[in-house]
Amino acid sequence: MIKYFHEATRKEIDATFPNGATWAEVAEKYPQPIWCKYPKAVRGMMGCWSLMCGYVTGRNYCKNCDCYIKENANPLPPSKEE
Repeated sequence: MIKYFHEATRKEIDATFPNGATWAEVAEKYPQPIWCKYPKAVRGMMGCWSLMCGYVTGRNYCKNCDCYIKENANPLPPSKEE
């Protein structure tokens, strides 16, 4: 089961990457929440500051954000298979 960034503790992240990691590696292991459409939200200083600072505890925290994806909304158009 995937553990999203807001669910991981700093201790878990440090244990996963004992010699450090790039934000891309961290984002691959601990992606941003599924309700977030902020581009590359798990990217350190350039990501979502609320997520990166540990303020996001769940969907309810983000409900007033412009990047919030409503629970039953599909943020991307269906892919076209050729």
